[in-house]
Amino acid sequence: MVGVTGAGVIEDYVAALKRDLDFDPALARRMADEVDAHLRDAAEADPAWPSADAERRAVERFGLAREIAAQFATDSVNRQARRSWIVLLATVAVTFVAMRLRVVWLADTGDSLSVWAPLIDRYAFVAALAVGSIGWWMFRRSVLPLATCLAALVASIAAGIVRAGLFVDGAPLPVLLAAAGEIALIGLLLFHVVGLGRRLKRTAMLRRAG
Repeated sequence: MVGVTGAGVIEDYVAALKRDLDFDPALARRMADEVDAHLRDAAEADPAWPSADAERRAVERFGLAREIAAQFATDSVNRQARRSWIVLLATVAVTFVAMRLRVVWLADTGDSLSVWAPLIDRYAFVAALAVGSIGWWMFRRSVLPLATCLAALVASIAAGIVRAGLFVDGAPLPVLLAAAGEIALIGLLLFHVVGLGRRLKRTAMLRRAG
């Protein structure tokens, strides 16, 4: 807990809260502003205002900065989890469309380069669907199902690109655009999964420390 023995008690408290929430800068700034305003209103309502004692009592009534940060961090985890699942859904949808476009194109040109690619393309996508469905219902705030889906989709997309020989045979524009969309969404999904993992780790640390 931050020391509250002199002037600037509220400033010290808010600074500690921002440090504990620095994994989510936007949340840290918003919560710091809201908490600072609340604590100053409480301190100014104290008969001893203006004084460090008035600030100290306002802080003590509000609670430990680490405990408050843990509550806010949980909200951040929930928001990040929702964003991650939304991006996963978009990635699955675009990957499915891209797969169908490749199949239509390959109906004329035939599979190329690898006999294993069609199997990986198909069954890695099915695995991503299965893991994603189970994870959504049972492990929504966990990184593991999201990371597993990410790995399966990477395998499916890579196999699809190899299967179609996109950079060899001169695929039509819609097929190339769909593949580009898959790759972009995979990058976005990776960003969100890493962010979720970081928030979960920091939230667990705050709870233990609190």
